[in-house]
This record gives sequence, C-alpha cells and structure tokens, in this order.
Amino acid sequence: MVGAEALVRWQKEDGTLISPGLFIPLFESDGLVVQLDEYVFETVCRFQKDRIEQGLSIIPISVNLSRASIHFSDVVQRYVNIIKENEIPFSCVPIELTESAALYSQQILEITDQMVNAGFKLHMDDFGSGYSSLTTLNELQFTTVKLDKSLIDYIAKPRGMKIVQQTIDLGHGLDMKVVAEGVETKEQRDCLIEMNCDEIQGFYYSKPLKQEDFIEKLRA
Repeated sequence: MVGAEALVRWQKEDGTLISPGLFIPLFESDGLVVQLDEYVFETVCRFQKDRIEQGLSIIPISVNLSRASIHFSDVVQRYVNIIKENEIPFSCVPIELTESAALYSQQILEITDQMVNAGFKLHMDDFGSGYSSLTTLNELQFTTVKLDKSLIDYIAKPRGMKIVQQTIDLGHGLDMKVVAEGVETKEQRDCLIEMNCDEIQGFYYSKPLKQEDFIEKLRA
C-alpha cells in the first residue's frame, strides 16, 4: 500500500451508511460543505500526527477539496495552520481537486500556486469525467493526475484502451504521477500495469474502510 484517500460517510443510528451522493449535494447547497471539507482534513491530519508520535509508518492520505472550499476566504492559510498545529509534513496529506473544480481561471491559478508554494502536493481528481482541460494540466501545478473510473471501465475496448494509454503517456510527459481510480478487476489491473500506470486504486484492492479496519490493513 502506497497511499490512501479519505472518504466521508453518514452513519445512521441503526448503523446503515448513507452514500455521499445523497447528502453531499445538501451540504453544497447550504454551504456546509466548506466545514465538512475542513473537518475531514483535520481528522486526517490528527490521524497522521498520532501515527508519527507512536513511531508508526505513514503513507500519504489525500483529502478532497470542493469548489466551494477553494473559493472560501483564507482557505490556504486555514489549511496551512492545521498542518502546522499538528506538526506533520505537508507531503502526508495531499489535496485533491476535481477537474471540474479546478477548471483553469486566474483565481484558481493564484489559489493553487499559494497551496503549492505553502508545501502542498496537488492531485487532479476525476480526470476524464467530462471536463478535461489540457490548459488546466498545463497551467496548474499538479503533481498527480487521477484517471476517472469512467475511463477505466472502457479499458477492455480497443478505443478505450488507446485513450487510457495516451492519457498515461500525457501525464508522464508532463512529469506527473498517474493513478487509475475505480479498478475492480484483475484484467483492468493487469492492463494498467502493462501501460505503466504508476498507482492503482479501487475495489480490486479494498473497499472503503472504517478507520480501525484501515489501521489493521496498514499492519498487514
């Protein structure tokens, strides 16, 4: 295991989980998604701090930042302060921006530059999901591009395979690491390995885990 991504679920009193696809839009509509983003980020930072203090190994755990949070006042300084309060390296909590949230503009350029200059590693999430912009890849300082599951699902078809291969080659040509998301089968994994994809993420390796189960997986 070389990395992980922090996900959020809403657990009801009876233990059942509500998909983020059902409650995130509500948080976005009333502005609470900014608080949710920061809560997840703080939680991951505390988790990494605890492991460092216990002398345990850590892997990068990336955190998603919504479009609303990107445009929130002082977002960069707020996140920098959380890192410094927990006394952890920036590299252990990369920031993921969806390609729709990171569509190139002067304001996005300024904010992402501030993040990179502060020390954060930026990942472009969901690349290929419908808003792909070569200008964004060219102008913004992403270190990693994550291929959306919609691309991976077509990998068994000749045209889909060519698109994925060309996208991996493009990422490498721009000196970026390429991560495939949503990988569910051995066939997809094997194909991505042949394509020299750097990292592979998805149900093939693990479904989303509660924190205690994730800790057990780290011990394995």
